Amino acid sequence: MTFVYGVHANQIVGAPAWFDSETYDLDGKPAQEGMPNQNQIKIMMRKLLADRFQLKFHREQRELSAYAIQVDKNGPKMTVSQADPKGLPGLGFRGLGLMNAQNATMADLASLFQTAVLDHPVVDQTGLTGHYDFQLNWTPDESQFGGMGIKVPPPSDKPDAPPDLMTAIRDQLGLKLTATKTMVDVLVIDKVEKPSAN
Repeated sequence: MTFVYGVHANQIVGAPAWFDSETYDLDGKPAQEGMPNQNQIKIMMRKLLADRFQLKFHREQRELSAYAIQVDKNGPKMTVSQADPKGLPGLGFRGLGLMNAQNATMADLASLFQTAVLDHPVVDQTGLTGHYDFQLNWTPDESQFGGMGIKVPPPSDKPDAPPDLMTAIRDQLGLKLTATKTMVDVLVIDKVEKPSAN
């Protein structure tokens, strides 16, 4: 659900105890030829969750601990992308703490941080509406990348090691990451069942 609906695990409430512990292998085949893109995969997975798990939920706003991405006092330092703004963004990691982004919005950045890096929901409070190209290089700590199941090694003591995430975001992107409490969307589970066997 975190992947399919773009939420942090903390934004899913009311699920039964087995929801976080039981795992399933699923095989799916698209109705059309070719490899589906990420948005198409999400649509397929939503249908599967509704059909096989009888998933029903509603959305609410609740106040949760979160991180807010905001513009730093000296303004953003990212390059405005020259790519088609209707094109798909490219965001990914070339290693722990080494992120590349092309044609990405601040909502895309918040989503990636929330999904892969940070341990709380992440909200975009920058007010920036453009698409940007940038690289972010930092030294992760043990609280990061848990959502990907990765154990981060101890920070390097080398003098040329990249800075921590908060410093890197400020110095390299002209943004800041602030721990706060704010209203965020949550998915409240109304019904979910273990799937029947094939």
